[in-house]
Amino acid sequence: MTLIKKYFFIFIFIFSIFIINFSFADSNFGDLTEMRDDRMRGKENQWVRPHPGPFIWNGIEREKGVFSWEEVDKYVVYAQEHNQKTIATIWPHANWEQKSCKRKKARSPFGKRFTKYLSKPCSMESYKNFLVKLVDRYDGDGENDMPGLTKPIKYWQIMNEPEFKMFFKGTEEDFVEIFNFSSKLIKSKQKDSVIVMAGAAGMFPENKKFWKSALPKIKDHFDIAAIHHITPPDGKCDKEFWVDEFSNLLKSLNITKPIWVTEAMLGKCKVIATYARAFASGAEVIIDVGVNAPGMKMTKGARKKLNKFIKEYDGFDSVKLISKNEAEFTYKDGSKKSLDFKKFK
Repeated sequence: MTLIKKYFFIFIFIFSIFIINFSFADSNFGDLTEMRDDRMRGKENQWVRPHPGPFIWNGIEREKGVFSWEEVDKYVVYAQEHNQKTIATIWPHANWEQKSCKRKKARSPFGKRFTKYLSKPCSMESYKNFLVKLVDRYDGDGENDMPGLTKPIKYWQIMNEPEFKMFFKGTEEDFVEIFNFSSKLIKSKQKDSVIVMAGAAGMFPENKKFWKSALPKIKDHFDIAAIHHITPPDGKCDKEFWVDEFSNLLKSLNITKPIWVTEAMLGKCKVIATYARAFASGAEVIIDVGVNAPGMKMTKGARKKLNKFIKEYDGFDSVKLISKNEAEFTYKDGSKKSLDFKKFK
């Protein structure tokens, strides 16, 4: 083989890796996933956020010092096989640990498979031991990794909607302590990790009150700001998935972070217009709640439009509204695509 041919093949190999990684990291869309439901396992080449997911202290360390990784490994292996990128939600609760200081039981938001306790850990040292082992197994550094790990987990979302007692039985101060402690620990163990803020459960007055106080206390310990949009039973929705109001809240606190919608439920809103407006308002990634999530389901027609929208427009760098019913998508190579909300079928 001549030297020119040799370098040509090396170039092709490196270029192909670049293309694979670029396309993998470039999706603006994802799904909440649940391995027990074959309709809720996410799409290939996109983001997945297992919910509640397997990254639950109680599910991994059911008794002190005894760790079981089977359920977590299933999610990680599936994501690897389908070229998915995982956002792992960390739940810092274990039954045995919270019993040790007689914490009060809580009503589980996810049934019997979830923890019975949702308070701050009794011992942050015990929680630290769990978290170190969790990150160590999936960080991809070649030491103590899951056997066969090829796509490390780098995106860690610490807790979920802490302003609502449904998911966390603790004070704002408890949340701040757990969040900052977890972030510092993960960053110390995995230098290329990305910390995602615990998703705000909307921008209702009670949400804004909590986050206006909490955000300044955690702003130096997360890389991506996260908002959720879950509609009530009547399907009432916000036409930008709350992204505009959330963005304004961040600006009022002098916080400049990328914004992701890590739970998006459509409700009665128009699918294409709502997604486009949310992206134009500053969202970089939107995670759909999935086809079989509890609550109001997206219609088959809207789901079909969303899938077509993803196929035709995914991978954009920025979005801006150019009229009331039209948006312009700009890509990293400088190319642009326009989208008319009313004409898209």
